Amino acid sequence: MRLAIVVNPIAGAGKAKKFAPLAEEKLKNAGFEVALLYSKGVGDAVELARKAALEGAEAVIACGGDGTVFEVLNGIKATNASLGILPWGRGNDVSKDLGIPQGIEEPIEVLIRGKPREIDACQSPKGLFLGVGGIGLDAQVAVNGNKWRKILRSDFVAYELGAIVTILYYPPFPLEITIDGKKFVFEQTFLVAVGNTVSYSRGMRILPHASFADGKLDLCVVTSPTRWHLLKLFPTVFKGEHLKDPGIHYFQPCNVELQCLNGSQIFYFADGEVLGTLPASFSIKPKAVKILLPGDKL
Repeated sequence: MRLAIVVNPIAGAGKAKKFAPLAEEKLKNAGFEVALLYSKGVGDAVELARKAALEGAEAVIACGGDGTVFEVLNGIKATNASLGILPWGRGNDVSKDLGIPQGIEEPIEVLIRGKPREIDACQSPKGLFLGVGGIGLDAQVAVNGNKWRKILRSDFVAYELGAIVTILYYPPFPLEITIDGKKFVFEQTFLVAVGNTVSYSRGMRILPHASFADGKLDLCVVTSPTRWHLLKLFPTVFKGEHLKDPGIHYFQPCNVELQCLNGSQIFYFADGEVLGTLPASFSIKPKAVKILLPGDKL
């Protein structure tokens, strides 16, 4: 079996680059033909994955975090190649929800012994994704974090600072959402999450009922009358207990369209990658992705 490993060398503060050769060695020892490919910048993993799949790789492995998974997935989406994940990035929410172990040697064993399964994917205006797409406050956190990362040279500090400043100053916005053809208007919207995984942003259980195998999106609209109320709500998301709050609106649709009603620039992202601004639409693609998983998963 031919495999290609697409490595993001800066993922996990260099963890992906450090352990990629070990994965190559173990896979070769198990009888696989392996090509080790290193991305050089944003979007490069898409092209590396596409080229590898078109040249005959039966599985293309994303070696890094959720952003690397996003790029590799969109590189192979029009091919017959399966997706694999070596979760050596910062957050790894997608792989955790898929049941892929988070150690060093354990995920390599999944590639050796795992079985390809068909799972659902989410379609965004900029490609497929497996995890959570965020609109509004959480996407602005990512935008601000990307700016400050260049100055602070620390992913962790940039992200935490971006989160604090954004939560304190981000204004709510009026949002029109069309859910499977039915329109809703939310006047005091802070953020919207849509996707297939339970968690994002390193363990926030924003979509606690999400599944890769139900043929539906999960959609959570977070509204709040005051910023203080939003701050009190924030810790409950880590346990998935925010659904009890009257400002939370939860749906399980197939198609979603979103539009800001006051002309503000509202960013959206998916699996950690900032993709654009509203308006935007999202839909479910049932069984759109073949992925190597532990034998007892899904």
